[in-house]
Amino acid sequence: MEADAEKVCDFTTQTTEMMPEIMQLSIKSAFGGDEESKEEAKKQLDDLENKLESMVEEIAIIKIKYDEEEFEAYLLDNCESAKKLLEMGLALQELGDSIDEN
Repeated sequence: MEADAEKVCDFTTQTTEMMPEIMQLSIKSAFGGDEESKEEAKKQLDDLENKLESMVEEIAIIKIKYDEEEFEAYLLDNCESAKKLLEMGLALQELGDSIDEN
């Protein structure tokens, strides 16, 4: 489990590092300058999205080997980027809940 958790942790770190670039490229491909710039941004965005999709598929393959709760607990105990993603997700959920209440 340790090796698989380390791989998932690495993918999680890569994903969090890719997110700002994905957002920038999304904006640039939709609204950025001339058509050539938009096309280049779209190509780069597609490449990043393909890489992300590949990582997600590999994570899914790894996760089915283990009890989900046990694997998540191990990952949260041993992977700083997984902890950060969980915290961000919870914060966004709380924000969404508070918006729904108003």
